[in-house]
Amino acid sequence: MATALRSLNPKPTRDRRGTARRRSHTQPVPLSDPSRSASVPRHSNVALRSVVPSASSSVRHLPAQPPLPLWLRLLIQAQRGSTIVVLILGVATLIIYSSAIFMQQQWIKDYQKLKTMQRSERQMIAAGEFLKNQIIQQAKQPGAGLVPKSSEHTIYLEPSADRPPVTLPANPVVQSGSVSDEDPTAY
Repeated sequence: MATALRSLNPKPTRDRRGTARRRSHTQPVPLSDPSRSASVPRHSNVALRSVVPSASSSVRHLPAQPPLPLWLRLLIQAQRGSTIVVLILGVATLIIYSSAIFMQQQWIKDYQKLKTMQRSERQMIAAGEFLKNQIIQQAKQPGAGLVPKSSEHTIYLEPSADRPPVTLPANPVVQSGSVSDEDPTAY
């Protein structure tokens, strides 16, 4: 900052050789690219000189960082571990929350289905009772031709005589040629 203020001062200053010159008329800063050196004006100031390194300056190495104390390393490892645990717990929370939402939606859908089935059951019971009532009303009419239940009209059937048991052969022969293409009636 002080050199920048001095460069604004119109008084002549002495360089190392002892000649009086103004700072604004110093020589250009050497650049590594010769094409760029032509574009730099002769009256470049000191601020530009501090930005662009000269060929004679050497690269300074930063000092080696001292090793961290044990307690600080342990705290860093604990932070990394807790970050991983927090991420795993966050993912687990999202999975549990989404499954709870899914289960709730399934329960609502199944509950609505149950209510619909219960309503249908009540309607079918009411329709069955209505039909029973209608049949009873028709039976009470004189021209229906139905006879009231009494012991006079009961029909008794006598059991048939015992039949001898039928013996089946040990290895029944299945005829494969007589298979029909029709569906079995039992299904």
